[in-house]
Amino acid sequence: CGKPFQECDFWNEVIRTAFGGWDQVNPQEMISLTNDVFSAGRMPFLLYPSISPSWYKEKLNFILDVWGKLYQGIQKVSGSRIIVDSSKVSTYSLALNLLPDFDVHTIHLNRHSCGVAYSKQKSVKREEIYWETAYMDKYSPFFSSRKWVKRNLSAGILKYTTSKYFHLKYETLAESPQKTLEDVFTFLDIPARELSSLGSKQAAHQQKGHMFGGNPMRFNIRSTSVRLDDAWKTSLPLSQKFVVYLITWPVLFLSGYR
Repeated sequence: CGKPFQECDFWNEVIRTAFGGWDQVNPQEMISLTNDVFSAGRMPFLLYPSISPSWYKEKLNFILDVWGKLYQGIQKVSGSRIIVDSSKVSTYSLALNLLPDFDVHTIHLNRHSCGVAYSKQKSVKREEIYWETAYMDKYSPFFSSRKWVKRNLSAGILKYTTSKYFHLKYETLAESPQKTLEDVFTFLDIPARELSSLGSKQAAHQQKGHMFGGNPMRFNIRSTSVRLDDAWKTSLPLSQKFVVYLITWPVLFLSGYR
């Protein structure tokens, strides 16, 4: 919405509704628990709860209790039936399925590995850090390729471990946004309808929102043309393409890229 997080009317009301106020929240404790409970090495404990040690179950139950209150607060304040959580960690999604009274749908959105490698080398300003100039992290093709493989393999596991899973390629979304969103609505059990926000020119209006992390485009509240960004095909050096393909080709194939 353009306001710093703790000055945002929406999130202040959510924290008050969920926890009783900011003085009842310990962010550092939650960061520490999240890093411990949802590291990649803990995935077996989420896939097979019976082998989880008691200390892990205790930490996980504490986190689930906090998340349950948080999501209930978001629902009450927003009045929305559906909450979109854009987290990218697969273990996080596995844990969300353990929340009572919530119907979790997982959408696995991925992009061609070369497109990701090219994007991760750009200098992108972080608008939310308003008190100083800061940029998003940049990664080498080798590092971003390894990360791409790990994230997409772990996300692919969700197809077999969650009851409602939908795989979606960025390229498909960018080329046919209206048809793709209609498919997503069907997956989410929303009645099929014409998406009036997308016209023949594939223009989408970005409404003002309260998402506090993610793509810097969230600060753009103007009408935006939805188009495929495949600049990597001509701009990514051949040597870097070779590195990316060498590392990612098996998962590219499994993800439907030929």
